[in-house]
Amino acid sequence: MEKTFSIFTLGCKLNQFESECIRQSLIRRNWVFRRFEEGAQFCIINSCTVTGRSDARCRNAVRRMRAISPGAFIVVTGCYAETQPEALSAMAEINLVLGADAKQSIAGILDEIAAGDGFRSSIPRSTAADSSCESVEIECFLDHSRAFVKIQEGCSASCSYCIVPRARGPHRSLTLDTVLSQIRVLQEHGYHEVVLTGIHIGRYGVDLDPPLTLAALIEHILASTDGLRLRLSSVEPTEVTPRLVALVAEESRLAPHLHIPLQSGDDGILAAMNRPYRAMQYRETIELLVRARDDLAIGTDLIVGFPGETEERFERTLTLVRDLPITYFHVFTFSARPGTAAALMADQVSPAVKKRRSSRLIELGTSKKRSFLKSQVGTEPIVLVESPPHRVSPFARCLTGNYCDVFVPHGGASAGTLARVHITHLSRGNLYGMFIGRDAAGEAPRGESRT
Repeated sequence: MEKTFSIFTLGCKLNQFESECIRQSLIRRNWVFRRFEEGAQFCIINSCTVTGRSDARCRNAVRRMRAISPGAFIVVTGCYAETQPEALSAMAEINLVLGADAKQSIAGILDEIAAGDGFRSSIPRSTAADSSCESVEIECFLDHSRAFVKIQEGCSASCSYCIVPRARGPHRSLTLDTVLSQIRVLQEHGYHEVVLTGIHIGRYGVDLDPPLTLAALIEHILASTDGLRLRLSSVEPTEVTPRLVALVAEESRLAPHLHIPLQSGDDGILAAMNRPYRAMQYRETIELLVRARDDLAIGTDLIVGFPGETEERFERTLTLVRDLPITYFHVFTFSARPGTAAALMADQVSPAVKKRRSSRLIELGTSKKRSFLKSQVGTEPIVLVESPPHRVSPFARCLTGNYCDVFVPHGGASAGTLARVHITHLSRGNLYGMFIGRDAAGEAPRGESRT
C-alpha cells in the first residue's frame, strides 16, 4: 500500500536543509512525497520559534494541514516543538510532537506508526543538548537551484533575547570530511552554488580535533571543488577574522555577500542583549569589509523595541545603519520568548512604539536597497539562473553573487547554471539584464524541478 507524506517548513535555512534530509530519508524508505496543498496520509511541520509570529505561523499551518488532509496523521517537530511541547500537544489537530533532536529519527518513527507496530507516542524529551552533530547526505534540494549545506548545529552564546540555545543545544560542528562529502554529492547532481549554513557558523570547528576555523573550511572547499560558487549565511561581527576578510577580497568563487547581524546600534542595549561587541566595533568591521571588496553586499538583522530602548537609543541604531554601507535590513520586532532573560526585563516597549520604529527602519532599508540596486546597473556579474520563465513572463530570475535578483529574457542559460549577464536597467524595484555568451557551467541540477 502506498504511504504518502508532505512536509511544511518554517524558519531558517538550517530548517530547510533538515526538512530535505527528512524528505529524502522517507523517499528512500519507499514513501511517496506529496506537496502540502495536495494532501497526504502523514503530514510533518518543521517549526520555528524565533518570534511569537513564528509560533503563530506554525499553529496556522497545523490548522491548514488538517483542513487539507482531514484524516492525516500530523507531526510537529523543530524548535517550537522543542521549547513549547505542551502548547502544541494541547492542539486537537496534532497527533505527535517531536523535539528538535528527533528530526533524525522521523523516518523510522513514521515507518513504525504506518506499520502499526505499537509505536510509543510518549517519546523521551529532547536530547538536543547531548546529541552529536550528524547529517543525512542529500542529493537534491526541492524547488531550489542552490543548495544549503549544514556545517554546524546549536549555539553556546547567551544572547538575552534568544531561545535558540534551548531549542538547539550547544555548538557542535560537522567534521570536515562530512561537509566535503555532502558538497561533492550535490556537485555531482548538478548544483553550482552552495550556501554554508548553521546556527552559529562563525564558530565552526572550535570543537573539532584538531580545531578548524570557518576560513579554513572555506579554503578546503574551494581547493576541492571546481565551478562551484560558495555563499555564507549569517556571521557574527566578532567572527569576521582577518583571514575571512582576505578570502572575501581574494576569492572570486566566494560570493561577495555577507549577513552580519547588528541587532542594535546602542551600546547600552547591546550590553543588555549580552552581545559581545559595541557599535564602534561593528562600524569598523563593516568598513573594513567594504574596503576589501567594492562589490560586496552586506545585510544585517535589527531588533526593534528591546526592553529599555528609549527614543534616543533607537535613534543611535537608525543613525548607525543609515551611515554604514549596509545593503538591506531584516527588521524584527522584539518578541519576549519564555525562558529567556529579556522576557523578564523591566521597561518593556509598547506595541505602538515598536510599530512606529519598525516602520522607520523598514523605510530606510528600502531606500538603501534601492540605492544599491541602482549601483549595479552597467555591471556584468556572474549569476545563478534560479528559474525558467513563468508561463506568462518571458523572464528568468537570476541571482548575483552580491544577492541581487536580475530578470533576464529566457534563452542561452538553463535553470541551475552559472552565467554572465549585463545589467541594463532598474525598473519598479527590479533589475533587468541580458545574458552574455554561453552558460558558465553545465546542465541544470538533476532530479527536481525548481523555482
